Amino acid sequence: MRTTPPVIAASAAVALALGLTGCAANGGGDDADAVTITLATWRTEDTAMWEEEVIPAFEASHPGIHVEYAPVDTNDYNAAIQSQLEGGTGPDLIMCRPFDVNRQWISKGYFDDLSDLDAISSFDDTALTAWAGDDGAPYCVPVASVLAGFYYNKAIFDELGLEVPTTQQEFIDVLDAIKKDGTYAPLALGSADGWQLAYNMLYQVGPNYWKGEDGRLGLIDGSQKLTDPAFVEGFTVFDSFSDYLPSGFESISYEDMTQLFSLGKAAILPDGSWQISQINTSGLDVGVFGAPPANEGDTRYQQEMADMAIGLNADSEKKEAATEFLEWLGTSEFQQLYVNKLPGFFSMGKEPVTYDDPLAQEFAGLKEGAELTSRLALDRLSAGQPPLDDEIWRVAQLMYNTGMTPEEATAELQAGLDSWYVPAQ
Repeated sequence: MRTTPPVIAASAAVALALGLTGCAANGGGDDADAVTITLATWRTEDTAMWEEEVIPAFEASHPGIHVEYAPVDTNDYNAAIQSQLEGGTGPDLIMCRPFDVNRQWISKGYFDDLSDLDAISSFDDTALTAWAGDDGAPYCVPVASVLAGFYYNKAIFDELGLEVPTTQQEFIDVLDAIKKDGTYAPLALGSADGWQLAYNMLYQVGPNYWKGEDGRLGLIDGSQKLTDPAFVEGFTVFDSFSDYLPSGFESISYEDMTQLFSLGKAAILPDGSWQISQINTSGLDVGVFGAPPANEGDTRYQQEMADMAIGLNADSEKKEAATEFLEWLGTSEFQQLYVNKLPGFFSMGKEPVTYDDPLAQEFAGLKEGAELTSRLALDRLSAGQPPLDDEIWRVAQLMYNTGMTPEEATAELQAGLDSWYVPAQ
């Protein structure tokens, strides 16, 4: 186990040591003494945004520090970073996966403890949880989360005289009306990809029944089981949507779903906020609503998935400069810039952020008045074999494709969890 040294706070003395005076980042002055730090990330698709928008904004206010954006394909990222860190060639800053993967990296000593970082105070405990160690300390600064919701075609709703549902029964009534009309598929939803059934459907509607974090944390500490009535009810509600799928749904992939909705052939698309930019290109008038609770006045639970954060390599030789960058991540300047350059990704900071994209702002509004909850099985429950998250993908497909009942599904899932997860035994 490597020893993790404490974070060295940035100061005026550090700035002088870095030779910041007279080293403009944007082409002015002598650049010879500038410090270059490397940021490793799996977000290859965001390279232009970081290099042309985000990093220049940081460098403009932090002359003498250059940031090199070093993306790795998402499928290779975990293995590549581990190899670099173990070989002593790791980047200064590391984009952090949430929950179990990051906890393993923390246990290996890859990150510095960031408890003393001023930026940490910009986030509440819920935002920091996905990147905390077993000791409860924060090891990464949150960058963004994603949300799940139900996109809907406003023109179709107007045509059929439909209102956005506020209870689960109203949701079913809306779907019944669309199905009865017969012009449009009620849901742009297929079962070819198990992950999206879990993330965009079950983990959306289920928390209203297993009470969000109460249920999720109950599974983690072993005080609740998937066979408990609240979880069975959540799976039952998920199953009720199978009556409203398009013809041939078994072969409809995630990409097919989006196309079906974008072509105006389906009224509602269960999906994540990361699809906002693509939905905007459809030319449709689109709104979004969250999974409604069972009854009017019940607490509504909104899925918010911690997506990315950035941590400090414990073996970095440029910690002072890297710490300056981490501190900047906690500012409203960064958070406002980032979320508006990347619609569909949301600030996790305490300070309110305004979203320029109307659909992104509407999506962000789903958090208001709701209890936020993460995806059910990504924290500890998928660290062994069989991983609960993967198993949920599988049984979700079986429920829609073969008629597996909610009782059978939850019993099978709990049996798999009991086979290796000690707190659940």
